[in-house]
Amino acid sequence: MQNFKLDGRTIGIIILVIIAAVVLLPRLLGGNNDNTSNAPLDNQGQPTANPRDTTVVDDGIELGRVVMATNVDRDGCPTSTTSTFPAETDVVYVVAEDSDVTEGTEVFVRWYREGQVYEDADAIVADQDYENTCIAFTLERDEISTLESGSYEAEFIINGNPADTIAFEIR
Repeated sequence: MQNFKLDGRTIGIIILVIIAAVVLLPRLLGGNNDNTSNAPLDNQGQPTANPRDTTVVDDGIELGRVVMATNVDRDGCPTSTTSTFPAETDVVYVVAEDSDVTEGTEVFVRWYREGQVYEDADAIVADQDYENTCIAFTLERDEISTLESGSYEAEFIINGNPADTIAFEIR
């Protein structure tokens, strides 16, 4: 160790190695994992509009992943998801998958079009505790006209409080 010089060049190399380690090691070890390549895909192979798994509401209710769908099964769970619908669509479904809801909880969806309230769905009240259930609401065209093209949002309201929102398009 007697021949070891701590001059400016040696200090610069040490600093460079430390900076490189701080910047490169997390990437090499997978710590910078912001990609959405593992996000669920809709029926066109596109990432769904809302890849979150659950939303926990203050009173312990957990809404599962919220998706838009063109159809649901007999349990109200989506059979095909998408974030865009053609103008001739008769019904648009918004579904909170795998949700846990306690008895007495009131849930409804507020629909927005172009940032303005469009309509509120009828509220439902849980008659018992539900686990891993799908909560589905519909936006339907009226008997006279189709749903108007534009940007829409569906916002779940739980016991009067906003819980989760998802955006979609009607073209």
